[in-house]
Amino acid sequence: MPRTPLPSSAKDYTPAGLDRKNIVDVRSEPDTELARYRILSPKAGVRVSPLSLGSMSLGDQWTGWMGGKLSPNESEKLLDAFYEAGGNFIDSANNYQDEQSEMIIGEWMEKRGVRDEIVLATKYTAYSMYRKEGRQKGVGVNYMGNHVSDSLKKLRTSYIDILYVHWWDYTTSVEEVMLGLNDLVREC
Repeated sequence: MPRTPLPSSAKDYTPAGLDRKNIVDVRSEPDTELARYRILSPKAGVRVSPLSLGSMSLGDQWTGWMGGKLSPNESEKLLDAFYEAGGNFIDSANNYQDEQSEMIIGEWMEKRGVRDEIVLATKYTAYSMYRKEGRQKGVGVNYMGNHVSDSLKKLRTSYIDILYVHWWDYTTSVEEVMLGLNDLVREC
């Protein structure tokens, strides 16, 4: 097959298959206010919907305690409605609905194939199912990795966009927690 000759100068060069009008991705106005994304932090460049969907009620393990409950099917309908309206920022925690909330979100993202479109925040805390197993001793470095690893599995993802310490345990120093969080970021 003969090779296409190179242009004689840069002014004659046009990349194959590129329409010069579409070099800059100009987006149309969003359909909803929820789709009018904002920069979450000037140092991170993360674009999020103006409202985050809190997921404390996604699941049915907390009957009548701290909020509400939605069956997994109802939870998926809520997630669909939020996403279809332009929402992309979901907040969860390792202990919501005795860990069911993260599982529902993970299954939903996997079924829809939307993980890369979602800004996913989750929290870890000493108050979780670990207390039943005797594994949990606080929010320190020794347990931070367990929490994050378990959340990644439940959320069916290889990364978490934002990680919060949910409740302070008052036995772990600020320095230990911050160094541990920094180490987690460096591991990614």
